[in-house]
Amino acid sequence: MNTWYHISVWLHIIGVSFWIGGMLFLPMVLLPSIKNHPDRRNLLMATGLKFRFAGYIALALLLVTGILNMYLRGIDVSWKFLVISRYGKLVITKIVLFLLILAVSLVHDVQARKRLQSEEEKMRFKIIARWSGRILLLISLTMAFIGVVLSRGA
Repeated sequence: MNTWYHISVWLHIIGVSFWIGGMLFLPMVLLPSIKNHPDRRNLLMATGLKFRFAGYIALALLLVTGILNMYLRGIDVSWKFLVISRYGKLVITKIVLFLLILAVSLVHDVQARKRLQSEEEKMRFKIIARWSGRILLLISLTMAFIGVVLSRGA
């Protein structure tokens, strides 16, 4: 394996760490810290907007380095290999989960952009935000586990 492969894997790990770490930071550190803050909603919105931009960059990095890792490792990415081998099936699973992450993130972001007027709308968004965050974390942790399985010779 060459140096470019190691750099690509390293960047992939940094991207995963940022993505999952950010999702854990919000509910475990930020929310408890601003629980009784009078401007809680605006602080959470500002943090979410900052993370959203950086998060999409991290997802782009993960997509590029994920593909690059397979290429630099010399893995056959033909349709036949992907469908027949266990490794290929896990790669397909990761691709589907990645697309699911994008879809859930977009739903969350579309909801966050809406101007919420009524208390009912605010509660609805709070529920969507809470559940979409949980779903994204679960999918991301599943993908990280699959990544470990793939890197250890699935």
